[in-house]
Amino acid sequence: MDKKIPKENIFNVPNFITFSRIIISFVVLYFIFGGFNIFYIILAFVIGMLTDAADGQIARRFKLTTEFGRKFDMVADRFLLLTTVLAILIKFGVQEMITRGQVSQIFLIISREIINLPFLVMIFMFFGKKIPIPQVRFIGKTTTVMQAIALPLILLDITYGTYNISLYFAVATGIIGAISALYYIRDTKNLTS
Repeated sequence: MDKKIPKENIFNVPNFITFSRIIISFVVLYFIFGGFNIFYIILAFVIGMLTDAADGQIARRFKLTTEFGRKFDMVADRFLLLTTVLAILIKFGVQEMITRGQVSQIFLIISREIINLPFLVMIFMFFGKKIPIPQVRFIGKTTTVMQAIALPLILLDITYGTYNISLYFAVATGIIGAISALYYIRDTKNLTS
């Protein structure tokens, strides 16, 4: 006789906070393409990134963690980051306001996502919809925090020319992100083998 897997209650405060990150992503997009002041864009992005810390803390503190929430959190993180990056590249690229150096910095900031993408595609093709997701490591959270700092610095650089500051953070984020990606790949491989 098969054991029934208990249903998770996904309608809780942490998952609502995670969902708010998706909504904030659209606010950021609206601000970028609407030509709003750069500080509104940065504020909305940072608030979105802060919800990543809030949802996890609340879920653990009040014992509201769910497998759905863990996976949804990762999707919401990437959605906010990658839609913001894409919007910046499109908006400021079309306006010819972004330099090659700044584009390179942006790619350094998303090094974790760039390294993981081909691996995740292969895993998805092999395992279908049952992609194992390893537990979050400290270095993964550190990468997310660095991304939350580095991307606004690049936006300030595009607008006001603070190149050196954003460059240092982009390089540091790129290195930490690459290490985080390699850990993620190793942990995922261990779960699938």
